[in-house]
Amino acid sequence: MPKLAELLSPGKREATVADIAALAEDTVAKQSGLTGMAIKGAVGAAKKLDSNIIAKGTNRMLPEILAELEPLWQEFEDSSATDFGEFVVPRSGQVTNALMSVADRQAETIDVAALSKAYRSLRGQATKVVEPEVPELARILHKHM
Repeated sequence: MPKLAELLSPGKREATVADIAALAEDTVAKQSGLTGMAIKGAVGAAKKLDSNIIAKGTNRMLPEILAELEPLWQEFEDSSATDFGEFVVPRSGQVTNALMSVADRQAETIDVAALSKAYRSLRGQATKVVEPEVPELARILHKHM
């Protein structure tokens, strides 16, 4: 049975990171209201420090994300389901919590004070931004398997 860790192999990793980073960029772009302004401002500030920060962060977090989602991938593989995105819909809260745990651990290593502060200030809003995107993230992973 294939394992999500296969997405860390050369070629697959780059393509997977690119697609997840594009999803993150699209997710940020469609945010609105005060939360959207805050998120867009924080991401804009981060991009001024490093224009490729989304892809770099995605690349750094990918091994942990895959490890967190591996049990669900194995459930999916053992099932008759054909779309990992649809498979995770009833489990999107669980997936979101796993993703936020990875992000929280990574945030502890941020050595740029402004980025660390921005993450802490937006962390409370993150779940409602991330959860609707869980099926698309799962589809991206499935596409590259």
